[in-house]
Amino acid sequence: MTIDNGKKIVSLRLTGFIATVIYVLYIFIAYFPKVFRHVMTERSLTTMTIVVTVAYLFLLLLPAIMKYRYIFFSADERTITLRWYKTGLIPGESMSIEIPVNRYAGYEITRQAMGLVHYLTLFQQVQGRKASYPPVSITALSGAQRREIEKTLKGYRSIG
Repeated sequence: MTIDNGKKIVSLRLTGFIATVIYVLYIFIAYFPKVFRHVMTERSLTTMTIVVTVAYLFLLLLPAIMKYRYIFFSADERTITLRWYKTGLIPGESMSIEIPVNRYAGYEITRQAMGLVHYLTLFQQVQGRKASYPPVSITALSGAQRREIEKTLKGYRSIG
């Protein structure tokens, strides 16, 4: 079973690009040719610009605020693989976890920020002890994808 949320990440980036183009066009039209000056007062234009700027920044920063990650999850009879990288304005943090099925020791899904941000923690048996990997944000996955991962992980017998 393989899950990958690449389409959602591409649509988020495309939305950010389109929002940037629209914002730049708004600033250009509102302030350079002074088109809105005939219809709005200077104060109304400033207020509208503040509202548009806040909405633009929210849209642009939403992936970072919600801790969206590109997620690739694969599970077969030999290994459980989880790969992710950070999305948003400053991409970074590319990580991978690969657990042999005979050393899999369970999982945990937790929620933070009023249940809006979901984390997956995988456990592995190492030298007779249960060790946990750092939690990975799976917020960018759809609810169906999160349930599919959970169903798959429940199907594996955890040791320890």
